Amino acid sequence: MEQAYVSLAASSIVRVCCDRFEDGDWSGRIYTRYQEEPTGFRNAGGLLGRLEAFYNWLGYPQESVECRSFQKPLKRKRVQGTASIQENGTRQKGERIVVVKEETMNKHQGEKATFVVRIQYRQNASWQGQVTWAEKNKAVPFRSALELLKLIDSTEVASEESWDRGDEQE
Repeated sequence: MEQAYVSLAASSIVRVCCDRFEDGDWSGRIYTRYQEEPTGFRNAGGLLGRLEAFYNWLGYPQESVECRSFQKPLKRKRVQGTASIQENGTRQKGERIVVVKEETMNKHQGEKATFVVRIQYRQNASWQGQVTWAEKNKAVPFRSALELLKLIDSTEVASEESWDRGDEQE
């Protein structure tokens, strides 16, 4: 397979496929450009944890706040994949191989809803970026992980009110 250079900013976009909404919580799959198989999540905490692990593995966007602890660090499950990009036939440490084409990633759909999440910054111990509700083609910026979760949750109650603010800002 031919390796092409893809900027980290573009390749940090993930596709979140929400398959079930039970007991007030989502479960589903996360697709990235770095692994052919999806990463599953069972609830909102799992979704945030998997995304945080992915962005830490990718190293983009960089964290502005590093978590500190007086306990031994827990072993984190790493995102499966390899740790380099082939550029001009050489491997460079710290870069990642993109193994899934954007067109392929965009074919995945959630049974209930699908979201394209682009984290632009990880500042103030949270995330800032844009989320697009794929089925409605509505994009909305968010200022925190909590706001991201609220936007995703609002789709289950068929409330598009939160999503209409994205149209005003374009």
